[in-house]
Formats: sequence, structure tokens, C-alpha cells
Amino acid sequence: MSLSTLTVILAIAMQACAVWHPLVVPLKPDTVDCERFFRDMDDKVEAFTVADAGTARIEGFPALRANRFLASFANADLTERAYAAWLERLRKLDETARLIEWRNLPDRAKSALPALAETEIVETVSGCGRILTQPLKHSSGQRALLFSKIQPPDAYSTWQRLFGLYFLTRWAIVDGVRQLQQEIREPFLETGQPPVEGRLISYAPPASGTMPTAEAANILQLSAANPLGIPEPSASQLEQLFSAYAPAWLVDTRDDNDRIATVEMASDGQALIDTRQPRVYRLPSHTRVGKQVLLQLNYVVWFPARPPTSPLDIYAGRFDGLIWRVTLRMDGRPLAYDSIHPCGCYYQIFPGAGMRVRQPQDGSEPILTPTPLLAHQPGERVVVKIAAGNHFITGIATQQPTADSEQYGWLDYDALRSLPIPNDGYRSLFDEDGLVPGSERAERFLLWPMGVPSSGAMRQWGTHAIAFLGKRHFDDPRLLDKLLRPLWE
Repeated sequence: MSLSTLTVILAIAMQACAVWHPLVVPLKPDTVDCERFFRDMDDKVEAFTVADAGTARIEGFPALRANRFLASFANADLTERAYAAWLERLRKLDETARLIEWRNLPDRAKSALPALAETEIVETVSGCGRILTQPLKHSSGQRALLFSKIQPPDAYSTWQRLFGLYFLTRWAIVDGVRQLQQEIREPFLETGQPPVEGRLISYAPPASGTMPTAEAANILQLSAANPLGIPEPSASQLEQLFSAYAPAWLVDTRDDNDRIATVEMASDGQALIDTRQPRVYRLPSHTRVGKQVLLQLNYVVWFPARPPTSPLDIYAGRFDGLIWRVTLRMDGRPLAYDSIHPCGCYYQIFPGAGMRVRQPQDGSEPILTPTPLLAHQPGERVVVKIAAGNHFITGIATQQPTADSEQYGWLDYDALRSLPIPNDGYRSLFDEDGLVPGSERAERFLLWPMGVPSSGAMRQWGTHAIAFLGKRHFDDPRLLDKLLRPLWE
């Protein structure tokens, strides 16, 4: 279980013990009771529009959910132990999402659910999930049916591309993509420091220590000793890895819109960005390269807004941010660094030592790769330089820790899926489609034929479409496997 998932479940469990005792199930629930309970819960979640978009439901399997990574194991030649481990991960995805959805339901919805016996909501969801999953472990027919029902989630809208005549209109934005990528690449081509519009503010992680690659390799290799070969460090080990590979941020700051901040809910249930405390949200993920599964460390920062540069700036709006991802080889060295904004926009890769980007040959969007990142010296930390206003990455450097940096704090990304509303329950930052309400951009009216719903809006992990030409997802487990090659190939 990931650090972020464990944190959310424990927090929800505490809330359940304190408030949710009226909801109960039989001491010995059976399949029928559990199916009814999950159906009642799903009805309330739908009625009150609090469905979590981070993972996908699987038709006919109410106790399981999938993401793109786990969906990539479907139809694989899994051993019985590997299949059981995979099934348990699907169940845990559903359990986590259900508990989040339950906490986000208003009190009147919770009280309307049937009271079935005396136990807590966390035990109910977990127990029923296990009951409904158990028959799938030894039935070849159910296994085949499950494989056939799992489809990797698609962040693109087929109807938008169909009615927008995508195969014709796509050619209208080819030059725009090229010009945008050139604009983002230009600061990397300049000699000397890029011009500063405001004041440079440096943000450093709370723990300044780094980790020898041999120690990281030991953690990764030992934690991958499971039937699926997935590196799953313990909570304390994951904490060490996040701290060791955390970037420093150097932000050109004109005003508060350029300050790294914390996401909160106001008393009216609307999200806001509090600039008084800089926080970085952490999320572990995985990718598949060749026959290996690799651990990825995701660092997410939020800004209050991208302010307009003119009255007709279609890219401006509330909320902005940056996701910086480090993919670790099993030897502890970074395979690559890549990045997007939370809208899924501006994808770019910074290959690690000995790697290069292979541009796609299928007519899809070119890959922006401004510069490789070479191995840095012990004690040095990667510094991500960020522009004022649009928050583009303008440079990457490595340096020893400095004393003049502001220290940022840590928060788990999953906390964004259920934020407290002062005196009034909880609400996700994201709506049922994984979008951040209030972050819409005017560009959506121009670019809708490309099939990206509400393009430019901030969105939830698992829903990031990262190309207008072709299809590409940030959490595609084979993304880097498709795009990266050793320098000698």
C-alpha cells in the first residue's frame, strides 16, 4: 500500500469511528448483503455527484477498480500468486475510492443508507470487498470475464473528435504546437541567466539530506520481491526516497500568483489556494520499462492562478501548477524526469544519464525534450526554475542546498480527493470528471475538436491527456518505454 493511500485510509477510519457508527452491516455479511450495500452506496455517490475519477469502475465487478498501470496486467500470463496479488490491488483501489466517496457524501446521504448491523464503515467496505472478490480467485470463467471487462481509462472524448472532424481540424494546430514548444525551449538555448520579471524565491524540501544510489537500489530491489515485481517501499522507506529525490524550486515571483501554496476548501465549499504556507504534494506511481516495473516519485505544486497577459489571453485562469516526476531505475539512478502542468499541458522529458528521446513516427505530437539531465554530484539537488505568470519551466540545474531558501512542507496528493470544509464535511478538489471546478480556460472553445474535455482546466491524477495530436496519457505505464532509448541505440 502506498504512503498516500495508507494516510487517507487511516484518516477516514478515524473519522468513521468518530461519526459514522450508525451505518452497520451483519456481523457475518454474505454476498447478497454486500452487493446490496455497495449498490446503495453507489446510488448515493451518483445522486450527490461525489464519484472519484482517479480510478475506473469495472462493469460487473463492484468491489474492484482499475487504473492504467494495473489494467496493463490484464490478459497477461499471470501465475496464480501474481493473479491473486493483482486482484488484491484492484480491490484496494476500490476500497480507497469508496472510503473517499463516503467521506465526501453529505450527512443526509449517509443517514439515508440502510443500517444493517453493528460495525464501522471501514470494516464494512473492506469486508464486503473481500467477500465479493473471493469467488474471482479460483474461477477461470470469472477471471476471463474480468480480463475482458478491464479497459484502460481514456481521457479523450470520442464524440468531441468525431463531431469536431478531428482528422481535418488537427492540421490547424500543428503549427501552433510547434511554436509553443519552441517558446518553451528558448530559455534552455539562451546563454546566461534568463531575464527576471519579479523576485527569485527558492523553495527547498524540509529534509536536506540525499541518499546514495546504492541505498536507494537496495530499497527498490527488496521491495519488488513480490509476485508482480512491483517496487513497493514501506511508508518510512518511501518517505526517505521522496526526500532524497525532491527538487528545489526557483520561482520568478511577480505577485502571489507565483507563490507555491496549499489547496484548501472555503466555508462555501469552493476551493482556494492559500499562499501563506508552501506545500508540495507527493504521489507514488509505477511504470513498465521492458520487463521491469519501476517506481515513480511525483511532486505537485499549486499556484493561485495564471494571470492574463492581455484581454484575449485564452490560457489564463484560476489555479495553475506543475507536476515533476522522477522515474527511478532499479539501481537507484533516475531513468528520466518528466513534467506537465495539472491541466496535462506542456509535457516534456528530461532524459537521465545515457538516455535519449525517440520521437514518435506515427504523426502524433512531437515530444518536447529541452535538455538531458546528467548525473549530479553527491549532496546536490535538482533545481527546477519556473517562470512568472505562465509557470513554464525555464531551466534545470543542480546545486548544493542553500541557506536562503524557504522550506516547503509535504502533503499527500490523495488528501486533495477529500478536503475538509470548515464546519461542513468534506469535498474533493476534483469533480466527477476529474476536473477542478473554477479552473476552466477559454481555450476549451477553440481546441475542443482535439478531444480533450475542457482543455486547459486543472485535472485529477489519472485523467491527464498530454497531447492534442494523437493520444497520450501521463500515467500510461508504457509511456517512457515508448519514448526513451539508450544513447547508443
